[in-house]
Amino acid sequence: MRSYPGRPPPLVALHGFTQTGAMFGELAELLGSEVLAPDLPGHGRSSGIAGSFANAVIGVGKILAAFDEPMPLLGYSQGGRVALAVALERPELVSHLVVLSTTPGVEDGPERAERRRVDETWAADLKADGLEAFLERWLSNPMFKGLERRGEAWRAADRAARLENTAEGLAGALVGMGQGTQPYFGGRLQELRVPVLVIAGQLDQKSISLATSMHHSLLRGSFRVVPDAGHAVIGEQPRAVADLVADFLAGSV
Repeated sequence: MRSYPGRPPPLVALHGFTQTGAMFGELAELLGSEVLAPDLPGHGRSSGIAGSFANAVIGVGKILAAFDEPMPLLGYSQGGRVALAVALERPELVSHLVVLSTTPGVEDGPERAERRRVDETWAADLKADGLEAFLERWLSNPMFKGLERRGEAWRAADRAARLENTAEGLAGALVGMGQGTQPYFGGRLQELRVPVLVIAGQLDQKSISLATSMHHSLLRGSFRVVPDAGHAVIGEQPRAVADLVADFLAGSV
């Protein structure tokens, strides 16, 4: 568990694929709130835990259940999918939900099968080529291009944090926690009774389309677009994200 001190109540934050809870250090400082950020199964300090979606949901549920009252929960990308599942399966544990650059999963059968095939191919390449080579390819994906604006020092620290992972752990998470493996939650979003904030980057058209659809299905949902940001919205525009999250938790969004 990565723990960042600040004002209560704690915000439990779930990271994206190839990252760890360390990705939330900057956001926690900008928020000024306490942030608890576990490493999800197959990642970082949890590399030895089988990277299955069920394990992730159970683990996050245990963290939340340790508190005497429901806690706010935030998830980015892969972590957002886990956060959605936790809020649906353990609604009594969550007071507010924030999801960023997130999808409810893949509904269509052939599309799910293709996504599983792609993830299995990536996982095989990861184990064959090693972690460093894989990260080089992964971060060259156009959806991470906006991170180039953060400068050499920031990107070196980000890469160092990702290198805390292992090839075996990430390969397992690719297959076990991918969109082709997890349950599809698109038909259950109306079950959420807590306030939900959906965030997408302006330059990430796929996430905007998915976020728009999710927003329409939510009973107490808000949708915000972060200007001049792509998929890696927290890394690209942390101040803007911190402001949105702070206003949402304060009841202003």
